[in-house]
Amino acid sequence: MTLNVSAVDKIAQQFSQAAQQYQRHDVLQRITAQVLQEAMRSTSRLLDIGCGPGTDFSFLGPIKQVLAVDIAPGMLQQMRTRYPEYLSVCGDAQCLPLQDNSVDAIYSNLALQWCATFNSAVQEMARVLSPKGECYLAIVVDGSLQQLKQLGLRVNRFRSAKEILASFNHEQWQLREQQVMPITVHFDHLKPLLYSIKGVGASVRGEGDTGQAQPLLRGRQDWQALNSQAEQMRQKAGLPLTYQILFIRAKLKG
Repeated sequence: MTLNVSAVDKIAQQFSQAAQQYQRHDVLQRITAQVLQEAMRSTSRLLDIGCGPGTDFSFLGPIKQVLAVDIAPGMLQQMRTRYPEYLSVCGDAQCLPLQDNSVDAIYSNLALQWCATFNSAVQEMARVLSPKGECYLAIVVDGSLQQLKQLGLRVNRFRSAKEILASFNHEQWQLREQQVMPITVHFDHLKPLLYSIKGVGASVRGEGDTGQAQPLLRGRQDWQALNSQAEQMRQKAGLPLTYQILFIRAKLKG
């Protein structure tokens, strides 16, 4: 299955609308970024796929060029404000508007779970990456957001780690590191918890909902009941939400 033009445009519009508020809810993204960056090495030309409002790569030392790709123009606008030295490119990970062998390393933090056809994204990374270049990826996988299921909610399905790793052809790629890590983030209230999941490509419906247009909550009473149920899960640090994150470090064979 591939995204049609209208579906891609819809995703881009949703992310653009959320761009100005994104950094208020990117708790998970900051944690996974730290894990990814600990494994990274200095590079000359770096591609950030699904860059969002941008990432500070100064820890790598001098970089000749950072290509920041995102599907949402609104995100790129925020990124250019923060990192005017980066080259912004509006594009889809499944069809990158870049030349072959044009980057030396690829970084992608919690963006690729959006891809309708993950194989296409891997093929595109192989195409634009120079021989022996590396990619550093953090991807949400299945088993995430179990607390929402306990609340009687359901979320978009995430791929399994096995399914994602199978997209890396062993004749073409060397998987140097692969690990699924559970990461729990905490929130003061239910509303920011629910808002936060939009940034990783999840949406919420009630278990009884069958139509996309059907509302999750139908009034104040429903919301109060959901809040009361969520409070029963509260921990000392706040309301928990646990993600299963697949971290990949892969090298393209020369």
